[in-house]
Order: sequence, then structure tokens, then C-alpha cells
Amino acid sequence: MGVESYNFFIYPKENMVKLTDDGWETYGSHSVLFTNVTNALKSMLNVNSYTSKESWSDDDPECYYSYADETCIIEIQINSGVKSEKVDEISVRFAVYNPEGTFEKAIKLCRNIGILLGMNVLDMKLHESLDFSNEIQVMKSKQKYYEKREQFFSMFSLPDGVIARPLYCSEVWNIVKGER
Repeated sequence: MGVESYNFFIYPKENMVKLTDDGWETYGSHSVLFTNVTNALKSMLNVNSYTSKESWSDDDPECYYSYADETCIIEIQINSGVKSEKVDEISVRFAVYNPEGTFEKAIKLCRNIGILLGMNVLDMKLHESLDFSNEIQVMKSKQKYYEKREQFFSMFSLPDGVIARPLYCSEVWNIVKGER
């Protein structure tokens, strides 16, 4: 989880998730069929497969999707980029640099994925699995996002709103380096 992105971790409801030295790990034997995950993603408006610029040579392109509309881009990665019959995790992230409203769309996307596949959604910054019926918890998640967004802009002395177009997480560093 880099400073440029805000991340959610989606995992089967029957499993547990814990922060370890290596990052977030799931514990449990439950999973969702890969075909069920891809069918659910393909059924969602504005969600399509894409080729990640950050993928490793051994990553499977079938594991990468994105939600993209005229206002934001949200990246989706299945099983850490490794295709297998069963899915233990789905990562959803977006660049904090993206225009206002991206957080709300990401929350809605995560909620819909969770409902369709019977999975929980962990806010990786808040360190809590989200109960979407708990407005206070969702507001705490949104507050964590705004804190991270503010930290990013402050760290690089960038004015908020300097870029109004949607970006993939990998494109953010080009902006920071002044290449775009």
C-alpha cells in the first residue's frame, strides 16, 4: 500500500484477516471460484479487464480489472495477480490523486463485489472490515482516505486539484516527477 493509493482488501466472509510483517494475510479455507469473480466483475457497469503497467512478467492478465468512467479509475486485482481456480482475495485500489468522488465510487464497488460474492471488505488504512450499514464506520473510512489524500498532497507540495483527470496508481509518479 503506497502513499499514492487507497486500498481495500476483499476476502471470503468465513475467513479471518490479520496484519502481519508481510502485509494483510487471510486465514481460513474458504474461497470463491475464479469464474464467479470474473463473471461478477464483468456484470458491473464500467468494469473491464485491463493490462496493469505494474504487473510482473509472471502475473496473469486475467486477474486485472478496472472501473473507469469519465471521473475516476479504480483498479481491481484478483489473487495478487495469480490465476487459480479459487480466489482468496481481491484487492481494490485507487490513486488518492484522483478527483473528488472516487472514494464513494470505490466504496460502492467494494460493497457490490462483497454482496455478489459473499465477501467482506477490509479498509486497509482503517484496519477494519466494513459494515456498510454502520454509517459511523463508513465515515471513519472516508476520514482515513481524506487524511491520506491530504498527506500525499502535502508531502509533494502539490496543490489539491492540480490534475482533474482520472489516473491509474502507476501514473501518479509521472505527475509528481513533472513528466506530465
